[in-house]
This record gives sequence, C-alpha cells and structure tokens, in this order.
Amino acid sequence: MSCFKIPDSLCDEMTSIIRSFWWGQCKEEKKVAWISWDKLCTPKAQGGMGFKQLKLFNLALLAKQGWRLQSGKDSLLFRVFKARYFPSCEFVQAEMGHNPSYVWRSLMAAQGVVKNGIRWQVGNGQKIQIWKDRWLPNPSQYKVISPPSLLHHEARVNELIDGTNGEWKSELVESVFLPSEADTIRGIALSAAMPKDRLIWGPTTNGRFSVRSAYTLALEAAFGNDRASASDDSKMCKF
Repeated sequence: MSCFKIPDSLCDEMTSIIRSFWWGQCKEEKKVAWISWDKLCTPKAQGGMGFKQLKLFNLALLAKQGWRLQSGKDSLLFRVFKARYFPSCEFVQAEMGHNPSYVWRSLMAAQGVVKNGIRWQVGNGQKIQIWKDRWLPNPSQYKVISPPSLLHHEARVNELIDGTNGEWKSELVESVFLPSEADTIRGIALSAAMPKDRLIWGPTTNGRFSVRSAYTLALEAAFGNDRASASDDSKMCKF
C-alpha cells in the first residue's frame, strides 16, 4: 500500500472481512451492525472508533512517497522519477504523462493529498507570492484572504521584509492585511541570515511529513462537511 494504489474492489473486500470480524460473524451467520461503518471510522477525537478507511489510508501511505519526490532531491527514487515524469517542474505540478507505469499512476492518485499538505516556510521571501502561495501558519488554508491593496497581485513576501535587519516591515504589513492576518504574519520568525524559502509539511508542528496527518487530510477531502456532521451525530452515542 506504500507503493501501489490497491484496487477499490480489493479494499472493499478487506473492509468487508474486517466488519465481519468486528461484528462477530461466523461462517454464514449474520449479526446486527449496530452502528454504521463510517461512524466507526470517525476519529476517536470526534466520537468514533478510529478505524481506518482503507482506500484513504492507501492514499496517505502513497502521499509519503509523493512527499519524498517533492522534498528529497538526493534520493535515487527522486532522480529516476524526475527524469522520467516531471523533468521541468515539481511533483505537485506533474502530470500523468504518456504511458505511465502503475507505480507512477499510484503516486499521482495521492498528488492531491501532497498539494493540500505543503506550505512555504518563509526565509528571504523571494520565492513566495503573497496572494497565490500557501505560506501562513494557518491550518485552515495557509493562504492570505486579505484583498490586494497597496501591493500588486504578483507581489512576493520579500517586499514585506526589511532585508537589512531581517524583520517585518510592520507598518506596511498593518496597512496591507486584515488585523488578524497582520498579527499572524508578524508572528512568523525571521532569521537575520535570510535563508532561502523552503517547502515544509504544514499539518505538523515540526514541518515533517507524517502518515497520520496525511490520512486526516485525505479524510477531510473525501468527506468534508459530511464528516463533521457524522461526528456530531456520533457524539449522541457513547461506546
């Protein structure tokens, strides 16, 4: 599951076996399913049992390999796939291409999870577009919602930074962004050394990829508000 996208039919078959075991089914004997499988798969923090949706867990494991292709520039895996499938762009901009291998098709199935998880860590701000890129430490979307005003649409984050002192231009930040976003931006730590901007994994506090956080992203993408409503219903039933 870390290298290949398992067929949906096989995932469904494995899920059926797990459900049968959970409800104590023996041979042809049928037992009552007292609660829906989706609610059992709801995270424990939301009132469920935390069972894995196998299709989405498969995507989370594949996203780990996709993250390696996005961030691990020195590996043999990266060099081979870079030369074959995305020689002139990054993994998150790659396309399926002509006559791809099954491994590549599997990795591309998880590309959306990787896209939803990455964000920029501000260094010198030269690579980051203020209104187009994901760079705010805000888990909701990582993007700026303040409308462009004093700065043009293609402006980059380095225009908000005093490169001499390695500090934010506070007055400019206050005048361009909504108060809440201005506070968030000023809270981003800068280094006087002005290192290059780099992509990190946004859902974790240390910026490192984790399968758990990728699975959460896959759940949110698959269920959205439906998952939230399911969690509200599950709070009415205590296990």
